[in-house]
Amino acid sequence: KTPTGMTFVLTAANMPLAKYLSIRDALLKIDQIVVGFYINALNPPRNNHRVKAEKVRAIWDELKNKHRMQQYSIVGHSIGGKIALMTAALHDDDSAIKAIIALDPVDQSPVEFTKTNRKENLSLRDSNASTNITFTESAFFVKKEHNGRAIHQLNPRTHLVHHRNAGHMCYTDDEKGLKALSWKSVMPSGNEERNAYCKKDALTLIGSEIPGALTKSIKSAGGMFKKAKNAVTSEIDAIAGEAKKATNSVTGVQGKAA
Repeated sequence: KTPTGMTFVLTAANMPLAKYLSIRDALLKIDQIVVGFYINALNPPRNNHRVKAEKVRAIWDELKNKHRMQQYSIVGHSIGGKIALMTAALHDDDSAIKAIIALDPVDQSPVEFTKTNRKENLSLRDSNASTNITFTESAFFVKKEHNGRAIHQLNPRTHLVHHRNAGHMCYTDDEKGLKALSWKSVMPSGNEERNAYCKKDALTLIGSEIPGALTKSIKSAGGMFKKAKNAVTSEIDAIAGEAKKATNSVTGVQGKAA
């Protein structure tokens, strides 16, 4: 199949890419090229988030000509969500980013979008990307003045989705054994039913907002229109043919009468 676009998936800090297979599969379903981007929060030790945002853009610049694409999208979770937004704020002068979905972004260590002195904040006001931000309010380490809602309030052109009573990790896939216990020991779990609902809602959001889904819909609608047009044209041709036969018949009768 011909790819409909390219999407980067940015993990939470030091979170394995294996936790985001559902998101990967949702993107593959709409024929996206998926670029997994593991966020190592410890390397480099300084300017980590800015370096990561710059690297996302550098990888895009390397891949775009190879795949003959003009725009890309980003789905990021937690710190990965913040870095997705930073990529738009710092490295999108050419409007190459089509869509961003920031899942419960964390604007901390350091604060970039939600500083007390607003003049020092990064801003999305010049970004043309369609930007959706979710927040859960459940991560104990995320201060409310630096969560997704706080980022949205300072960047009102973004769209905010409140995933109430869900855990910060609700967007990830379950693991078994010691790995699952280790994550749950440091992360609030949230309401199990709400976790399932909000994860499904996030996957639906990805399917509707990432350009591939729209492209496929347009192609499908275009195909239906073409079929309808051809059917109408055929019908008109058939009527014109019958009319011509009738005219010839009448002409023939008049000729005999003369």
